[in-house]
Amino acid sequence: MSIIGEALLSAAINALFDKLASTDLLQFARQEQIHSDLKKWEKILRQAYKVLDDAEEKQITDRFVKDWLDDLRNLAYDVEDILDEFVTEALRRKLVDEPQPQASTRSKVRKLIPTCCISLNPESIKFNVKMGSEIKEITDRLEKIVEQKNNLDLKDNLGGKSYKVGYRRLPATSLNETHICGRENDKEAILDMLFKDEGTSSGGVAVSVISIIGMGGLGKTTLAQLVYNDVLISKHGLIFRMILILRE
Repeated sequence: MSIIGEALLSAAINALFDKLASTDLLQFARQEQIHSDLKKWEKILRQAYKVLDDAEEKQITDRFVKDWLDDLRNLAYDVEDILDEFVTEALRRKLVDEPQPQASTRSKVRKLIPTCCISLNPESIKFNVKMGSEIKEITDRLEKIVEQKNNLDLKDNLGGKSYKVGYRRLPATSLNETHICGRENDKEAILDMLFKDEGTSSGGVAVSVISIIGMGGLGKTTLAQLVYNDVLISKHGLIFRMILILRE
C-alpha cells in the first residue's frame, strides 16, 4: 500500500468514527437493538487504527502485513456502505412516518400507531433480515482482522501521528464548504434534478430518490452533505427533504 493508499485508509476509518457517532444512526441502532454491535465495531476499528503506522512500515518487507492492510481497507469500505444503508433506512422510516400537509384520515390514524408497529411492514421486515445477516458478516470479519493483527504482532502508535480519542460529530449544516474543491458541478447537477422533480409534481408529495454511486473514500457523504445544505434553503416557501442512497 502506498503512502497515499495508507492515508486514504486512515481517512476512511476516521470517517467511520464520525458515522458511528451520528445522531440518526445512534437513534436507529437503539431502536433496532444493534447499539452493542456498533459499539463493538468501533472498538475493533480503533484497535486497528492504532497500528496503522507500524503496519505501514512492516508491509514493505512482510507480505502478510500488506494483505492485512488490504483486507482492512476493503472491510472499512464495506462498513461505510452498511452504515449508509442503516442511515438511509432510518431516514426512510422517518419520512414515511412524517405527517404531511392536509393529512388524510388514514395518515391521522397512522399517527396513533406506535413506532415499533410501523417497523413491522413487509419492507422493514425484509430490511431487518438483511441487516441481521450483514451485521453478523461484518462482526466476523472484524474479529478476524483483530485476530490477525495480534498474530502479526503489530504495535500501537507511540508517536508520530496523533490519533483521536474523542471527537465531536459536526452536523451536515456545519460542513465547511470553503475546504471542499471540485464538487460544485456535481452538487448543482443533483440540485437541478431535485428541483426539476419538484416542479413536475402534480399536487401530491414528491419524493426524489437519487443514487450517488462510487467506490469508498471518493467523498459520497461529503457531496450528500453539500446538497443537503442547499436543500435546506427554502424555495417558494417549501423545504425539501430527501433520502440519498449511497452504495459502492
